[in-house]
Amino acid sequence: MYLTQALHRELQVAPERTMTVCGGRARTAREVVDRVARLAAALRGLGVEPGDRVAVLARNSDRYHEIFFGAWWTAVAVNPVNTRWSVEEIAYGLNDSGSLVLFVDDDFAGLVPALRERCPGLRTVVHCGDDAGASSCEDCEDYEDYEALIAAAEPVADLRAGGETLAALLYTGGTTGAPKGVMVSHRSLVTSTLGTQVTRAAAVPGGSQLVCAPMFHIAALLGWLTQVMVGGTAVFLPAFTPDGVWEAVERHGVTSVGLVPTMLQMLVDHPGAATADLGGLRHIGYGASSVSESLLRRAMELFPQASFTQGYGMTETAMITVLGADEHRAGGRLLRSAGRAAAHCEVRVAGPDGEELPRGQVGELLCRGDHLMLGYWNRPDETALALRDGWMHTGDAAYMDEDGYVFITDRLKDMIISGGENVYSAEVENALAQHPAVASVAVIGLPDPLWGERVHAVVVLRPDAAATEDELRRHVRSLIASYKVPRSVEFAAALPVSGAGKILKRELRDRRLRAAEATEAAEQG
Repeated sequence: MYLTQALHRELQVAPERTMTVCGGRARTAREVVDRVARLAAALRGLGVEPGDRVAVLARNSDRYHEIFFGAWWTAVAVNPVNTRWSVEEIAYGLNDSGSLVLFVDDDFAGLVPALRERCPGLRTVVHCGDDAGASSCEDCEDYEDYEALIAAAEPVADLRAGGETLAALLYTGGTTGAPKGVMVSHRSLVTSTLGTQVTRAAAVPGGSQLVCAPMFHIAALLGWLTQVMVGGTAVFLPAFTPDGVWEAVERHGVTSVGLVPTMLQMLVDHPGAATADLGGLRHIGYGASSVSESLLRRAMELFPQASFTQGYGMTETAMITVLGADEHRAGGRLLRSAGRAAAHCEVRVAGPDGEELPRGQVGELLCRGDHLMLGYWNRPDETALALRDGWMHTGDAAYMDEDGYVFITDRLKDMIISGGENVYSAEVENALAQHPAVASVAVIGLPDPLWGERVHAVVVLRPDAAATEDELRRHVRSLIASYKVPRSVEFAAALPVSGAGKILKRELRDRRLRAAEATEAAEQG
């Protein structure tokens, strides 16, 4: 199956239905399909051929929707760039992916000169924002205006590329410090989208999906695509804000929304929650990080008419397990579960030999199915390590109960999930280690009431060297994205190590948790 099939179906069954809403703009399916076919022609005119990659550095918008489908219309893959990355990280992703065209909106147009310097293979930059004066590169060579390209192009026929054709290159943090490009095919996205819809009814046919999580994230992509697949309207917010969500739900009659727990927390805590008209909201999906039972219960009280579902997965797999609306209503221990295997996915908990373990025994969570990634871009060794005998090794420790519910107990991979974003410890450690005062460092995740986890660094300084927490945080911010910067820094004389010389991060984590518990007990006593 091919992803653009959803456009052809909508054009056939509801051509005048609104397909996209962004700010004051609303476009019907007929208008969107025409623009997509013209954009595909424009890409061909820029020398982009089937199999090439184009990148998007922009906030959520209806044009993001068109860029994805325009690329797929002509068998091109999309590299949606993490908007929270530093210039160096963005340049790395563009160079590693070999992206030929970069679509950039008003908020990021100012980065174009710096990216041009660092990305010799980037042929063309297309400004896809609304403010023609936002860019400092209007006079640059090979700098195009998005609307002018579409207006000048004649529509071309859809190549209807599908199956194993590369659809997207999604970069995720690397355990060795450098992000990895996850190759996602048309088959994997279609399988994940339809399988998730079958399992949890994530979108209302003919309804509307609020896209407020960033579209470089696999969860946002799935929520948006699901609504397009079943027919209806995608309502785009440039970025999440509680006020923006309330307004969009009321104004556009939004029926479904996907959130990370941090967003859910902000919505529940916001003063506007008590007075907002939320009657049309029918479904709330959440995932990407752990969520407390107390937050879930508060959210379910705030949205009594909405069904709640949790999705567990990763960029390499999209959705793996789903905790459905019935389990949420039942409450109890199931609220601590990641749910059961989605309809499109086979799941097992295995030992080191890959064999399935008895129910209740902790091992590594594996999954297989047509939803899996093709592999890591230009990283055959890491692909072979992750995908073995058809099974994706998630790196998460878990157990399964007698009813098939999966409970995540720990991470085998050294990763922190803060506000729904994956932060690999190695990447932060590499940045801190570049400071001249740092002798050694360990980065761990600690519980945080708002972000789920916060990045915490334990630093050993070199003899006779000095550095402050603020100084180290500024240093890290200059090298990597701000959400990866440690929210807290602890200075230590030494780091605990095993007999083999490996830093014992679990000991560091346990020590901090015990200290926090002692402090809380003292305050209550």
